[in-house]
Amino acid sequence: MAGYRTIALTVSTAVFMQFLDATALNTAIPAIGRDLHVPAVNLNVTILAYQLSLAAFIPVGKIAADRVGARNAFVASLFVFLTGSLLCALSRSLPALVAARAFQGLGGAVMMPVSRQMVVRSAEKHELVSAMNWLLIPGIVGPLLGPVLGGLIVTYASWHWIFLINVPIALLGIAFTLRLVPNDTVRTADRIDVKGVLLVAATVVCLIFGLEGLSHPHAGLDAIGLLVVGLLLGLAYVRHAAGNPAAALDLSLLEVASFRHSMIAGTMLRTIVGATGFLLPLWFQLAMGMNAAQAGLLLVAGTVGALISRTIGAPLMRRAHPWHVAIGGAACLVVTLVLLSVAGAALSWPLFAALLLVQGVAMSIALMIISAVAYVDVPAERLAAATGFYTTIQQLTLSLGVTAGVWTIGAMRWLRQSGPGDGATYHGSFLLLACLGALGIHATSRLSRESLATLSRREAAG
Repeated sequence: MAGYRTIALTVSTAVFMQFLDATALNTAIPAIGRDLHVPAVNLNVTILAYQLSLAAFIPVGKIAADRVGARNAFVASLFVFLTGSLLCALSRSLPALVAARAFQGLGGAVMMPVSRQMVVRSAEKHELVSAMNWLLIPGIVGPLLGPVLGGLIVTYASWHWIFLINVPIALLGIAFTLRLVPNDTVRTADRIDVKGVLLVAATVVCLIFGLEGLSHPHAGLDAIGLLVVGLLLGLAYVRHAAGNPAAALDLSLLEVASFRHSMIAGTMLRTIVGATGFLLPLWFQLAMGMNAAQAGLLLVAGTVGALISRTIGAPLMRRAHPWHVAIGGAACLVVTLVLLSVAGAALSWPLFAALLLVQGVAMSIALMIISAVAYVDVPAERLAAATGFYTTIQQLTLSLGVTAGVWTIGAMRWLRQSGPGDGATYHGSFLLLACLGALGIHATSRLSRESLATLSRREAAG
């Protein structure tokens, strides 16, 4: 079996593409809105279409890996993602772009859990933090390039090229995976939980689009109806999964305390990640008057912070208990959100960039520890189910983040009777997110110190 570093760097092609795609698209939203003749805020559906498809069909990743092997499933998912990217580039209307993004998300739905599954299986428990780092470093380079590349493409070319650049990256990923990643010959004869997959997909779509519908000023009964249907479908899935070892999402994993608390804390913090990723480009371009290239350059600061966190995370855990490091990161994130809401556009560009950099460091360190501890107490034979479940919730909360961003804008516009070009709208939005971050600190504090100590065992030994 190849080392976890080799496998992580190879399959991180998927992480790189998805984050490059997402961050470049966020920067390009105002330009796409102008080209397609729709308000920029309404372009949140293109983000939701991808993320919902991703979250709804992640259970397909486990099924595919079980049937054809993890490597073969990963290669196939890269091809689907490539095809979806081409369809996005060819889109000439909002419905066409939304449909293409949903198809692209189907490829991502298999890529994400399968890539994580291959890396987790190749590492020992005390190597999990390092393994996640190696997997996510190229995933940080994607967001580092994404805002700048997206801004430059929109300013000097066409937004369609944001999707076309995925083609050569996906082809390289396919070639390197076939060359470097060992073929997983393990197969399972477990039956496919088709009913469970369909219930999960329908629940996710109804709940998120119901919440998205309620974020609009003139929301009708259709949004409420979607929420009700989503809740009923969710209850139906809980009954379906009870005592069913082959369920698409194994809810019994929530009985593992470290897994459950990691999921709760991670959900709150990742909702903030999704919301800020949607709000910042709108704020910079619609309220502060930047062009896409300027906004992209400023957004890089947060990604640089996330990259720095990967180099200082392990040394921090050698000097302090991971519990304290995670709490400190979450608290620092809340402080930066409050500063954004108070200072905002009054800050000079260097100070603004420094604030976003600190925010990136804090957010990434907290999530790095919270994510890694989820698998510490999970038995080896249940790791595949755990990675699929966790990745589904992770992507779902990013969708919730985009919806939360739209909700905060709607709430502040209602309170102030203002438009999307009013900077105070965004100040209030970040203050609301800081309140959510405070709840995230409490959730993080409930993580088991004993389970977290396992993560620093290797650093202490070194």
